[in-house]
Amino acid sequence: MKIPELTTMLINPYNHQPLHITETHNLEDVSGNIIPVVEGIPDFLALEKVDGLNKKYQRLYDRISPFNDITERLVSFFIDLHRLRSEWMADVEIEPGYKVLETSVGTGWNIRVLPEFAEYYGLDISSGMLRQASRNMAKWNRSMQLFRGNAEYLPFRDHTFDCVFHVGGINFFNNRERAIAEMIRVARPGSRIVIIDETAEHIRKQYRKIPFVKSYFSSGDADEARAVAPIALVPPDMQEVAVKLLEKGSMYQLSFRTV
Repeated sequence: MKIPELTTMLINPYNHQPLHITETHNLEDVSGNIIPVVEGIPDFLALEKVDGLNKKYQRLYDRISPFNDITERLVSFFIDLHRLRSEWMADVEIEPGYKVLETSVGTGWNIRVLPEFAEYYGLDISSGMLRQASRNMAKWNRSMQLFRGNAEYLPFRDHTFDCVFHVGGINFFNNRERAIAEMIRVARPGSRIVIIDETAEHIRKQYRKIPFVKSYFSSGDADEARAVAPIALVPPDMQEVAVKLLEKGSMYQLSFRTV
């Protein structure tokens, strides 16, 4: 999708003003705030000073982004990651023509196992991950519009998407409740939302043993409490709320339907 066409679905996520394309092919709201478009990716983080846990893990993802796909291919020699991702995506509802948003899209591997008959959009806080995602889409001959932004402030109009999902990352967002509320806001009524992330057990057994990343995952009680399905943060009016464990308890899945 071309940037001018995107303006019908985009807003400034911090004041909810509509956007228009500028003569320099960037985006601008009516107050004059500029959102730069870098290699086809609107950068909404230009309007925000990232801090707290978001900053901490943004640095981690930027650091590991050059090695992410190499690791994916190496692990695939021992584990059928394509099958695993297909199982994770089994409860994500997609029909022909759907507009589908993945928050924390990473390098785009989840999109690869989803059907090609939908329109895909991905948002991530890491520029490194997004650059690799863009290369992957070209390599796989898949189409996906990418955005750099904070999942707690989604740059989309209300009720834009038929499907919204998230895999990995929400455990350590600054404000998980706001991120869930934003997923609900941009989803159309009746949409199913799926949230998947690692459990505390998986973090203890895996991430805290990897030299390159273990410093990002402390053993404090706060981190332990976050690595569970945030069912208490789902508004009470949501329907079909369900939690289940995936991959022998290494991942949780929280799903519900909007009203």
